[in-house]
Amino acid sequence: MDRFPDVDVEALPANPSPPDLWQDRAACFGIDPDVFFPISEEEAGPALAFCSVCTIREECLAWALKNGERYGVWGATTEQQRRRLQRNVA
Repeated sequence: MDRFPDVDVEALPANPSPPDLWQDRAACFGIDPDVFFPISEEEAGPALAFCSVCTIREECLAWALKNGERYGVWGATTEQQRRRLQRNVA
């Protein structure tokens, strides 16, 4: 997972809505949640593939960053990628 997503954190929604307001429009809706909680970064490919075509991934990522989601794939980012994003913004 060397590829780091091009994310403009400043352009993300400042006050993202909680997932229950948008998850039914997400590309991952109805997919086994285990896909989005891979054991390793290397196994995140299937989850990232769903995210790559999702129309609300910015909202999802903004929610994850704002709420400190430590686990899983959110908004087309892995756990490590979100940690790096957080460090770069802090």
